[in-house]
Amino acid sequence: MADESKTKLRLEIAHVLFMDIVGYSKLLTDEQSEALQELNQIVRSTEAAREAEAAGQLTILPTGDGMALVFTGSVEEPAECALEISHALRAQPSLPVKMGIHSGPVHHVKDANGRENIAGVGINIAQRVMDCGDAGHILVSKRVADDLAQRRRWQPYLHELGDVEVKHGVVVSLVNLYAETIGNPTPPARIGKVRSRVRTISKATDKGLSPLARAIFIIVGLLIALIFVLAIVSVIFAPAMMRTVNQGRLATLPQPSATTPPSLADTIKSAVAKQITDELKADLSSKKNATVEPSPTGSAIAEKSIAVLPFENLSDDKSNAYFAEGIQDEILTRLSKIAALKVISRTSTRKYKSAPDNLREVGNQLGVANLLEGSVQKIANAVHINVQLIRAATDEHLWAESYNRKLDDVFAVEGEVAKAIADQLEAKLTGAEQRAVTAKPTQNTAAYDAYLRGQSLEHGEYSYDAVRQAARDYAEAIQLDPKFAIAWARLGVARSWLYFNGVDPDMNTADAVKESADRAMAIAPEAGESWLAEGAYRYRVSRKFESALAAFEEARKRLPNDSTVYRYLGIVQRRLGRWQKAEASYKKALELDPRDVTLLNDMGSTFYAYLRRFDDAHALTDQALRIAPDSAPDRATKAGLFQAEGRLEEARRELARIPEDASDDLIINARIQQAIYERYYDNAIKVIEAKLNSIPESQRLDSFTKQFLVYLGFCQEWAGRPEEAKNAFTRAVQAIKPTSDTVVGADANGTPMILALAYAGLGEKEKALKQAEQALKDYADDETSKPQAEYTLAQVQARFGDNDTAIAALPHLLEVPAGLTKANLKLDPLWDPLRKDPRFQKLCEGTSK
Repeated sequence: MADESKTKLRLEIAHVLFMDIVGYSKLLTDEQSEALQELNQIVRSTEAAREAEAAGQLTILPTGDGMALVFTGSVEEPAECALEISHALRAQPSLPVKMGIHSGPVHHVKDANGRENIAGVGINIAQRVMDCGDAGHILVSKRVADDLAQRRRWQPYLHELGDVEVKHGVVVSLVNLYAETIGNPTPPARIGKVRSRVRTISKATDKGLSPLARAIFIIVGLLIALIFVLAIVSVIFAPAMMRTVNQGRLATLPQPSATTPPSLADTIKSAVAKQITDELKADLSSKKNATVEPSPTGSAIAEKSIAVLPFENLSDDKSNAYFAEGIQDEILTRLSKIAALKVISRTSTRKYKSAPDNLREVGNQLGVANLLEGSVQKIANAVHINVQLIRAATDEHLWAESYNRKLDDVFAVEGEVAKAIADQLEAKLTGAEQRAVTAKPTQNTAAYDAYLRGQSLEHGEYSYDAVRQAARDYAEAIQLDPKFAIAWARLGVARSWLYFNGVDPDMNTADAVKESADRAMAIAPEAGESWLAEGAYRYRVSRKFESALAAFEEARKRLPNDSTVYRYLGIVQRRLGRWQKAEASYKKALELDPRDVTLLNDMGSTFYAYLRRFDDAHALTDQALRIAPDSAPDRATKAGLFQAEGRLEEARRELARIPEDASDDLIINARIQQAIYERYYDNAIKVIEAKLNSIPESQRLDSFTKQFLVYLGFCQEWAGRPEEAKNAFTRAVQAIKPTSDTVVGADANGTPMILALAYAGLGEKEKALKQAEQALKDYADDETSKPQAEYTLAQVQARFGDNDTAIAALPHLLEVPAGLTKANLKLDPLWDPLRKDPRFQKLCEGTSK
């Protein structure tokens, strides 16, 4: 029976990607489960894994603290997969992973439960290769590197590390696979130890021997070992090895003919010859150059880095929670003005407990060495504040202090705390930073209280209602103290956002935004907050992007740790078409605010998606969902990415996980797009009508809702309800342009384009074309909105039969950032007038991205 089983053993060459979560054993049980789930999500979302699995050429084996991916197609598949995983892990610094790749023989076996499994040398060596690495490394065996090097594309990624001894005395040749943003370029810490051990053994064995004698010694040893091995494995392994030996690797021997595969003996001779050559070269080179050992990888966390955790509200009146939040935020804001420190944004810290138990984990998640905890108790006109500075890695208390002050003296406390922390972390302050840290924003406690209420609202939920109320609180603050510059600045930024989105246009006018920014600049021209308000005005209202960029740069100099500043820089650089600089700015914002799900989704859906880098976009939205798995808007953002790729089934699954009563505009928009792409027009109509019915009749529509009105008109038209469609288009025109004198300016949601489509829906060709051309002028200097204006014009042209002009615009729009995807061409009914044209059909061919 044993002999019968042995004859059925079938070997095949597999390409194995082995990976482990570094530090897995130190995690708590639930943390281990979460980490494995995160890694599994990342792996299965890679294009390489999806394609191999669909082709039946991938088996994924769980390994406890990681997994092994066994590919049976090309040797490039595990390398491609490793690159995609490394890309995704860049956005998830709290999930350290190391990887190893090797190609070798594997065979199918049954485990103890009778289930099919895979085992063999290929998997074992891949694990040994991986074991040599540290977090971030992608190590490959020399065999795999030689195969990859046959393709020019892979050559820049491959960096030899040399021979190392691994488990059971096996020596493998390692190559580090990395590029500028992929992998880990630092030599593994273990390599030096392994190499020195190999050299020690070699010296003990070879002492007193000449290079030639050592070569003979090696030959004899190898021959003895090979005779023993041949006796055992010749029957099993020889056929498989002969089938898979790559002729290109036998460069030191004459090449066999194409019809004669190299024999096992040829392979052995080649290995022996290579070993002798390497030994002689090593002997000669060792006499010329002393080997310099690589230093261990240092900590990636800066010593002068800090996160301010939420302060506990100890007041009897729990409605004073905003006051504790405000004190925390003001201390954080003052710290963020010190360039020598790295300070994490409040958005990333707000969901932690006031005094978490797992400080080391919190420090790692936020990427900081130090944490500040505190509590605030407000009683009548008195305030009691406790703060303590803690080293995250060791739980060591570095400094603590208690303050008992009157309410009107609380500003001094915030400055004192920030200064004391800077001293403890040995961060030197410039004169300007010293003044900024200790400045009192106002002497009016009532004005300060109103300001803190607004700030708490704005930081807690960035919605229309929250920002509306925050703006009212800031307005109250400046009424109480007209010289409160920071309140003026906050009011300016809030109103600029409301203006940009068409919310309460009678109140949030261009003049109102300008007045707020001007007052802030006049009172405190050196304050970073003033420059932030000025930049927001220039970006959102006057739309002078170069000028806005200059203002945000001034803000950055004064607020070096404010993630919002870097985010604004990225947004404006993106609109100017400076995509590389924008990416750097976004990444800096993410470094300072690593757990801000809004930032993660924005970067994914309005940056990487614009560049059609959907894998990067999905990695960020996945990270956002790991941080906030119950967030419906984040789930809708994920669905939107799938829709852009034409992956409607996956988009549908994401939307199905959102509660039916969720009413965020992002969710509504994703539901509408899904219904339109699937051509379930009645479903889209229900969603839009529910949104419209929820708005009071007296309330003017914001720009997002005006867009929904136009969607409603088209859906009713496609559903065979022309009169209802006409009413919807008419209502949209009246909402956007109530009078002939109304100026429809460029805004966040493309209202000028929406108006053109509304005219087209009404059949008013001249008005539609004129408005579409005007929109193109409005967005001429905006590299993210200009493509939308271009394809809106093409849709209007197609609707009125000008197919040639419409089709001529599409190839360009399929290439430029923020343009079209093929999925949109295939699925959007607005392109139906072109659907039968062979030129359009050809444009729709191929991948949907």
